Amino acid sequence: MSAVTNHGPPGTPAASSPELYVYYRVHMDQAADARAAFETACAGQPVRLLQRRDHDPVFQTWMEIYAPPLTDAIGVEARVAAALGPYAQGPRHREVFEALAGPVGGV
Repeated sequence: MSAVTNHGPPGTPAASSPELYVYYRVHMDQAADARAAFETACAGQPVRLLQRRDHDPVFQTWMEIYAPPLTDAIGVEARVAAALGPYAQGPRHREVFEALAGPVGGV
């Protein structure tokens, strides 16, 4: 499993808020059960789940996003990975991104 590491200068937004992105494939026949397993494993934590719009008739590509205000992304992701192990077709790809800037356009 990849660790969330900080490579930015201390005190920058990137230093305090890395975001973890995980993507993998789920067979269509198992999607409902996989979604239920995801919901249970998240235990109310603010983890986003997205599905790629690729119209594959057999597999769905899902992406989990672990971002602030989630404080234990690695722990929550480990629970989710264990729960979705039976459903993931192939590896779970983990990538960590850090913010370069805040939202553009402000409030």
